[in-house]
Amino acid sequence: MERCLRWSRGRLLREQDADDLIACVVDLISEVNNRQQVPTTYGYRAPLVQVGRGPPSYEITREQLIFLVHLDFNVKQIADILHVSKATIKRRLRYFQLNRARRYAVYSNQELDNMVRTIVGVNDQIGPESVRAQLRAQGVRVQRRRVRDSMIRTNPQGAALRAMSQRLQRRTYRVAGPNSLWHIDGNHKLINWRIVIHGGIDGFSRAIVFLKASNNNRSSTVMGLYTEAIRTFGVPSRVRCDHGGENNDVCLFMDIFRGSSTGSSIRGRSTHNQRIERLWRDLWNGITNTYHSLFHLFTSEGTLDPDNEMHIWALHYIYLPRINRDLELFSNRWNNHGIRTEGHRTPLQIFVQGSLSLQGQPLRAVVDIFAVQGTDDIAAAQEEHRPMETGLPQDDRNDVDIQETLFALDSDQLQQLSLTVDPMGGVRGELGMDLYLETLAFIRSLGV
Repeated sequence: MERCLRWSRGRLLREQDADDLIACVVDLISEVNNRQQVPTTYGYRAPLVQVGRGPPSYEITREQLIFLVHLDFNVKQIADILHVSKATIKRRLRYFQLNRARRYAVYSNQELDNMVRTIVGVNDQIGPESVRAQLRAQGVRVQRRRVRDSMIRTNPQGAALRAMSQRLQRRTYRVAGPNSLWHIDGNHKLINWRIVIHGGIDGFSRAIVFLKASNNNRSSTVMGLYTEAIRTFGVPSRVRCDHGGENNDVCLFMDIFRGSSTGSSIRGRSTHNQRIERLWRDLWNGITNTYHSLFHLFTSEGTLDPDNEMHIWALHYIYLPRINRDLELFSNRWNNHGIRTEGHRTPLQIFVQGSLSLQGQPLRAVVDIFAVQGTDDIAAAQEEHRPMETGLPQDDRNDVDIQETLFALDSDQLQQLSLTVDPMGGVRGELGMDLYLETLAFIRSLGV
């Protein structure tokens, strides 16, 4: 353009007008070049503040450091997150009297072996990294080498079994950031006993957002778990699920909250739901295989008839609380285990660090994490979420139906049973078998 204006000077334009246009074009080109040279930075940065005389200092609060230290970030990771030097972080830790030293717990081999036995139980599929993550979630830091040695001492057959097991070939997975895509699904390994496990996982960080066992497969149940999850982690940009009717309420909520034309709910085959399907494999190795084998044992011995309503009710009374307790432990263990391909960062660390590093970018999920007004929007979407007023299938039209248990005790009988049999009690090695039989005996004594 500048060359054309110079050519037209004195030919098509007056010299003064051409000179003015050329000057404007030169200034415009210079401004564009300068803007291209200045890199656009995103992510949270500790602000510089001027306090009294002297140079400005970084505003880093005690609460920020406590939060990051609690998530087990080291000094270098904290410095990278806040975009300051390691020396600055060390000075602030000393100033706030926060000890960041990685002090390992001092336990004898026998004490460590007892803790490992408690975590592993009778499940040979739980590996040393899962055990170490569970110990870390309980506030106990133990060297990786000591945990591996302890598991070999306590169960050498299980260690050999895990060493010979076939490992899956990993596929490439990419997503923009935290809460960009959640994967939700139902696990039906225990469906023969009318138990289904509903779970959700963040695709970016692999953090489990909800995981719970229920005696039904209703969409209202999944929506309740999803609501609790978004109050903790925020609303995702998109949700990936299958075509099951139990996901209808969640997809409806996402269409209301995000808009029906934004692709907020992605529905397809369960086998293509990569993140959650990988989680189900680890959940099978960690928990469900134990209960699956145990319930099959009950059935083969004749103490459990899947078609007997009283048996199923007693089974749910004892084992639903125990399964959900183990699922909570599994979630804590999972969210605190180091991922080898992510520099041994935990899912919670990846979620937090990813959110802070992407702050300021036009990603609606990340923007909502830092938005104050998000709670009102969620409440409005939940108020508008009414399946009866839409053309969507209702709860009784789920693809995977779970028959409702027809047997039940009245309130007085249930209170008496709760005083007699504690579902979470019993000897750990019995795996609740004695409690289940005691519950059956109590119900028969009532003559129901």
